[in-house]
Amino acid sequence: MSSFNIKLVVLSLNLLFITLLEARSTAHVNIIGNVDKGTLTIHCYSEDDDLGTHVLAYNQAFPFSFSPNIWGTTKFYCDFSTQFGSGNYAVFDHQMLTIRCGLNCVWYIKDNGPCLVINPTHELWCQPWKKPS
Repeated sequence: MSSFNIKLVVLSLNLLFITLLEARSTAHVNIIGNVDKGTLTIHCYSEDDDLGTHVLAYNQAFPFSFSPNIWGTTKFYCDFSTQFGSGNYAVFDHQMLTIRCGLNCVWYIKDNGPCLVINPTHELWCQPWKKPS
């Protein structure tokens, strides 16, 4: 293979990689506090980003958006703490949650634990508190 052909292949692969990076979709996660009494304290993070600690009142939301990586390994976790219980939960796992909520994941944090809204049926997939009060 000539030097020119090798350069052409390398250039083509670079352009393909740049196109894939630019074509990435944006994922949206919305955490909604539905704890009847008291507040919900959350701390959300990924391997690359720490979104800080937030305190939500009833029906208050904490939305965030990001671009999942092209390898499908992006994961976001949140630590939830209420008077009813607490725990650490994956709120976006590319391999598991894109099947359930696509790129728009809505979580209601209730007295009995976090619940994900399933798309397109809008059913709730709820998990119990990992550490009940």
